[in-house]
Amino acid sequence: MTEDVTVEGDNLIQTEEPAGEATWQTDHLPEDLRDNETLSKFKDVGSLGNSYLELQKMVGSRDKIPTEESSEEEVNSFYNKLGRPETPDSYNIKVPDQGGMAVPYDEKLYSEFLTTAHKSGLTNKQAQDAIDFYAKMNEESDINSTASMQQSKVNAETALKKEWGARDYEKNLAISRRAFNRFADDDLKKFVEETGVSNNVAMVRFLHKIGKSFSDPDMGGTGKNAGSVDSDSAKLEIDAMMKDKGHKFHEALFDPTNVKHEEAIEYRDRLYDLVYQEDE
Repeated sequence: MTEDVTVEGDNLIQTEEPAGEATWQTDHLPEDLRDNETLSKFKDVGSLGNSYLELQKMVGSRDKIPTEESSEEEVNSFYNKLGRPETPDSYNIKVPDQGGMAVPYDEKLYSEFLTTAHKSGLTNKQAQDAIDFYAKMNEESDINSTASMQQSKVNAETALKKEWGARDYEKNLAISRRAFNRFADDDLKKFVEETGVSNNVAMVRFLHKIGKSFSDPDMGGTGKNAGSVDSDSAKLEIDAMMKDKGHKFHEALFDPTNVKHEEAIEYRDRLYDLVYQEDE
């Protein structure tokens, strides 16, 4: 029995599936790019080409990041377009302050910084940030240094009071001060102040030995000597020196800028020595 076969169309062999609508993507692009969403935004090959040319023009107008082979002119042009001031003097830097007071700074060093900042291509904000960071670092360093010096003083006081005893501590310390004020020149005094070596136990002990090795019979030019002044008289003189504005050393004692300040300190310390020696 023969089955019925239905044939559509008039040519069995040559019949083809109907082709889809042709586009510029199907005509000019490989299969893997035809469905690309970005490329589908262009209506034809010409618009794609124009977009590429505009992109090239935009990229070509930008400054290239300098390399080691770049000329000085190219480097400067790049830095200027980033916002670097034209000259080192053109920076507008606000000097940091502490508690409303401007922080002292070395003008020569500050000028050298601006020159280096300009050469390195820093913008005004970048230079300001660098200055602020440096000031903060110095401030923290000063705080740590002050705290360390204060702790050193406490440690020295504790050690010397333990060594000398609470009763002799002030007397021996006065002798150390007197030796230092008598023999230290301005350079040494500055060194001691800046380094905090005055809180060094060995230094204080050494000065005490020096002070004990010398005697001073002259009581500040009063005509009296150490042997003729007792403890009570020395105490009265100290009290007068501290409270009596008419005393020859009163003003100098409390004014570090007074030319007789060191002499007044030395005179007071000698009186303290007499008081403590009498108490022994």
